[in-house]
Amino acid sequence: MKLAAKLILIFMLGVLAIVSLFTWQTIRSQRVWEHQSREAHADDLVTALKPAIETAYRDGGTVTIQKAIEYSTRNLDRTPMRWVDGREVPSTGTQLTSREISSVSITDQNGTRTAYSYVPLKIDGDDAGAVEVAQTMIDHDAHARDSLLASIVSLLGVTLFSAGVIYAGGVQMVAKPLGKLIDQVNTIGEGKLAQPPAISTNDELGRLAVAISQMSHRLSEQQNAIRHTDRLGTVGTLAAGMAHELGTPLNVVSGRAGLIASGRLSPDEIESSAQVIKKEADRMTAIIRQLLDFARQAPSARTSVDLNEVAILTCELMKPLAQKSAVELQLNLDDEPIHVIGDPAQLQQVISNLIVNAIQAMPEGGTVNVALDRDGELAKLTVADTGTGIEHENIGHVFEPFFTTKDVGQGTGLGLSIAYGIVRDHGGEINVDSNEGCGTTFRLTFPTAS
Repeated sequence: MKLAAKLILIFMLGVLAIVSLFTWQTIRSQRVWEHQSREAHADDLVTALKPAIETAYRDGGTVTIQKAIEYSTRNLDRTPMRWVDGREVPSTGTQLTSREISSVSITDQNGTRTAYSYVPLKIDGDDAGAVEVAQTMIDHDAHARDSLLASIVSLLGVTLFSAGVIYAGGVQMVAKPLGKLIDQVNTIGEGKLAQPPAISTNDELGRLAVAISQMSHRLSEQQNAIRHTDRLGTVGTLAAGMAHELGTPLNVVSGRAGLIASGRLSPDEIESSAQVIKKEADRMTAIIRQLLDFARQAPSARTSVDLNEVAILTCELMKPLAQKSAVELQLNLDDEPIHVIGDPAQLQQVISNLIVNAIQAMPEGGTVNVALDRDGELAKLTVADTGTGIEHENIGHVFEPFFTTKDVGQGTGLGLSIAYGIVRDHGGEINVDSNEGCGTTFRLTFPTAS
């Protein structure tokens, strides 16, 4: 059940309870007041007739009293009165058990209700009897029905008005802003960090939106730092292969420089040796520049990128490490450029992480195949190896941070997790297929640039 609906229901129940209690209390107080008014009216009437009743009682007894009452109340059409001898009340079947005024209401066959009030009298110190004062309840019942109807109408009006106010406030001020915040949290969970505030209000929800936005920016900064740390770890792995790759040109440079220094070369041979030294120096410079570019932490820049070029650059960077590990690195490209919108440095990091994992999965050597092709509006990148494969129970955990089956010092378990985050951040998907002992294949898809 949604929060707005819960708030509306709780408020409506509260309003119904309060208004119902107020209505019941009002009707109850009105009934008590009318009951007291009837008894007071009856007492006033009997008090006014008391001298005549006492005189008639002394002169002729109860028969004379009844005649005196009838004569005195001949003009009171709607308030008939009669004398009740002794303590018996024949019209109601009740008894006067005290000297206080008592009342009872009786409904006849026609549904007309009449209230009878009994006012006891003492004459010359004796309990002579009581005067019965009858009052019709037609007007009272009509007034009670009107009051009840008015209370019900007021109750419905207050309920509907409150429901409208709470619905508008709950939906507009709570439900919709919360929906935007939930959507933003889901977006952040999908890897799209550094989000602006979803709503801009001066209430608690607005402050929550600002806090979520600040959190997403901090997560983005930390994610970039983790990715850079992982990139530096890959640089350390590549350094060993680079040492072997730089050894050959350094030997050539050293040999040629020694020949020039010996003074035994002709001018043409000196020029030729200088050209060889320059060529090998340029080669070493290019290798070192590639390594520095890979290690450099640069701000994310999304642009149109040719995946073919990124794959070529990455494979050139990884070739020394592959050769050192007796791994053949194969590259199969599409005939046409495959452009995607993304950060070339991050895409290069994804491919390098997959290649490093593949090389480490083949301690006895093997083959890593990097393939690129187009499938409609999708760019497909495949990295397959002929290594030891992944155990079936571990396949579901390979993209979890810090999960690794490698020995201590060979990996942190962040490479595939970071690759997964970068791929999802670029709107792509990454999946893995592996059979233990038969190699592993990572399949990546990216939306192509229009």
